[in-house]
Amino acid sequence: MELKGQIEEIIFSNELNSYTVCSLSVDNASITAVGYLPFANIGDLIVAQGTFVNHNVYGKQFKIDTFEKTMPNSVEEIEKYLGSGIIKGVGPATARKIVDRFGEDTIYIMQYEPEKLVAIKGITSTKAREIGDEFKSVWELWQIVMFLQQYGIGTANANRIYKELGMNAINAIKENPYVLLKILYGVDFKHVDKMAISMGIERTSPERIASGIKYALGLSARNGHTCVLEQNLVEYVAEILAVDISLVENEITNQKFAKELFVEDEFIFLKEYYQAEENVAKKILMLSNNFAKKTNSLDDKISEAEEFLNIELSKEQKDAVKACFKNQVAIITGGPGTGKTTIVKVLLHLFKKVGMEVVLAAPTGRAARRMTETTGEDAKTLHRLLELGKMEENELNIDAAVNKIKEQVVIVDEMSMVDIVLMSYLMKGLLDNTKLILIGDIDQLASVGPGSVLKDLIESDCLVTKKLTEIYRQAAESHIVSNAHKINSGNKELTVNQKDGDFFFLKETSIVDQIVELVDSRLPKMRKI
Repeated sequence: MELKGQIEEIIFSNELNSYTVCSLSVDNASITAVGYLPFANIGDLIVAQGTFVNHNVYGKQFKIDTFEKTMPNSVEEIEKYLGSGIIKGVGPATARKIVDRFGEDTIYIMQYEPEKLVAIKGITSTKAREIGDEFKSVWELWQIVMFLQQYGIGTANANRIYKELGMNAINAIKENPYVLLKILYGVDFKHVDKMAISMGIERTSPERIASGIKYALGLSARNGHTCVLEQNLVEYVAEILAVDISLVENEITNQKFAKELFVEDEFIFLKEYYQAEENVAKKILMLSNNFAKKTNSLDDKISEAEEFLNIELSKEQKDAVKACFKNQVAIITGGPGTGKTTIVKVLLHLFKKVGMEVVLAAPTGRAARRMTETTGEDAKTLHRLLELGKMEENELNIDAAVNKIKEQVVIVDEMSMVDIVLMSYLMKGLLDNTKLILIGDIDQLASVGPGSVLKDLIESDCLVTKKLTEIYRQAAESHIVSNAHKINSGNKELTVNQKDGDFFFLKETSIVDQIVELVDSRLPKMRKI
């Protein structure tokens, strides 16, 4: 259904995506409306299409699907609109004076003849021009929203587009609609392609083919790959664009020359991922070639740490600890239950003993909290450590500024979840004399973003890597842990469905009821999980 009303109050507005909860005055009744309303302000008159829904907490709401801003018509609407503060330099008192003077012609005066505002006491010719410019600016923002809506680009994206393209957004999109693919994450290429062709873009135009190439590489990146075979890319792009292969090959050559694409051993990269891999490789090699401070025999220090922490390290754990002291970059890897956390505890104790400051980090909030719980030391997410702040999901800025890490030792856990872009940011944040210790299991959770950083670093054979294989008694009691190691070694004889066990095989066609029973009953009753 359609509602026409005036925004009385902004109850909530998300700055990132413009999701808004507002109070809408409709026929003298106040209605709570929710939806994506970029650039919405108190006093705005809108015509909204949507449906009424019942929220389980907030009750009846009007959920806006699409909307259009209209100019106020009545004197009362105009005064409320101008007095809302939407126009810089115009408050309630000034709004009343303007409306009293110009009445229903107020909107026309502000839009086309703002110089006449000098008739209002307190408004100079300079201020009149500023008010007119501000009014036009606000209105043009809404034109961007309306323009996008006619092509099915949701209003949730308007803020992002305006942030990137500014007031020239409409002209920029008309000139090259494919710019939306770079700005908006998850936008369907076929949708934008159809939009571009409807605007008159030629099917064989370089802009269309270049965008198809970058779209394909971006799609591959979302599937975890920093690069693809050039021949595969050519064939795929030619197919989705329905153009001759030679046109794609020519445009790839142009993009290489422009340094938008890079080729390495028949693999083709987007510039940003190539730079990220290059940044990581150069910094890692530079760090690893730095010699760590010479240390005397560590055996006595390790024994003292064992006594202090009331633990006993195996030979491979002791070797891992020594490797971390003797090398500027070291990797500790191993499956679940092999004692990686115990090594971190020992390292923390020993580094503190020699006066070295240590910072613990992990790629996710959950992993950082777990690290804090197991070590008793504060651990940060890499984003927090590097002060990357709020970044869009698809934001790819290799040149982003990062915080320089002052601590002498950086220990990063759950490295399997670190993608190439985040690793590049980390490399930028490290000083040239930082000791870097990377801990993780390449068989556990992979990164959401592109790249297999931990796996590639281990397989490069450029860094000292200590692999832990021994499963410790407490961990070995978990069938989850023991079965994980069996699977990795190719052993199919798994331990399942044991009484008081934690690993079950459920042969079901519908798993929902089983999951409910597990969560609600069976798992809470177990002695060990």
